[in-house]
Amino acid sequence: MPLVPPVVTRTSTSLADARQRVIRLYRLWQKNVPQIMIDYHLCMPQSVVRAKIRENFEKNRYVSNARTIDVLLLKGQMDFDETLNVWKQYSHVLRYFDANEKDPQPTKYLDKFIEGRV
Repeated sequence: MPLVPPVVTRTSTSLADARQRVIRLYRLWQKNVPQIMIDYHLCMPQSVVRAKIRENFEKNRYVSNARTIDVLLLKGQMDFDETLNVWKQYSHVLRYFDANEKDPQPTKYLDKFIEGRV
């Protein structure tokens, strides 16, 4: 049985290098939004998809550890490849947009009672 060499990922030499790689990945996502919308038959404006991509990048904006940024870049690149190669199902892509559109949870006792959760 042949020996398979371990996968070595590229590491950033500095925070500036990591920043450039993040910007490159961000632009790659934004550039391919029209193709992603065609492949997954998304029934929403491009601006919504672009805003969601930006929101996902903004979540990790203040990460300052280069190794952590490298891991996030690897995950982002893998997610991009899976999305662009249509290895995800339609429901997987829509899961990104469901978080914002969920109904708010009732906070009053009567609302909970009506729903039958008391």
